[in-house]
Amino acid sequence: MKVPLADEVDVAGFHSEATRLLARQVPPETVDWSASPAQTVDEQQLDADRAQIRNRAARAIIPQSFVRTSELVVLHRDPLRFDLLYRSLWRLIYEPDLKHDFADVDLARLRQMAQAVRRDIQKMKARMEFHELVLRGAPASVCWYEPTHFVAETVAGWLARQQPPKRWMILTPDRSLRWDGEHLLTAPSVPPDRQPQVVGWAAWPQALETVPWLL
Repeated sequence: MKVPLADEVDVAGFHSEATRLLARQVPPETVDWSASPAQTVDEQQLDADRAQIRNRAARAIIPQSFVRTSELVVLHRDPLRFDLLYRSLWRLIYEPDLKHDFADVDLARLRQMAQAVRRDIQKMKARMEFHELVLRGAPASVCWYEPTHFVAETVAGWLARQQPPKRWMILTPDRSLRWDGEHLLTAPSVPPDRQPQVVGWAAWPQALETVPWLL
């Protein structure tokens, strides 16, 4: 059974689909998860609460301890993360004693992946470097960063809360994010061959002229 998700960090979609599959008792080995690459996502306003489980049935089925772990693991770059998440969730429900088995391979892997994502979030927060540029005649605070995992959206949400009045852009090879002072917007990636380390910061505004969503 093919189960599509909106994008590679669609944790709300995963929670919803997992709840539906569990209600129908669909075993993990029959599920084929797929997610659209972040590069193909057009500019859109982010829902700050989209990772929350809104569905009452989902909150009743999915263990609370699993929720935060899944929110982190979805950001991992492992292409099999959704398979692992659903298999682990299935087992937690049908094997009640599993949560006490700290040697279980699946749960150990989830913990490792969650920790790797936490480290990558902290690393991105510490290493982001913004440059003041003029793009299409307007000033812009711009950062290029290439995270190990899909953490840019999480870090951008944190930054928007830290600096609400300031306008900025974070450009990555996966997707880009823009804070307009009121809303956090996600947009397609900037190709690696246009990153400032390649073209130089002085020439970067000209290199980005063909990116229509920048301003």
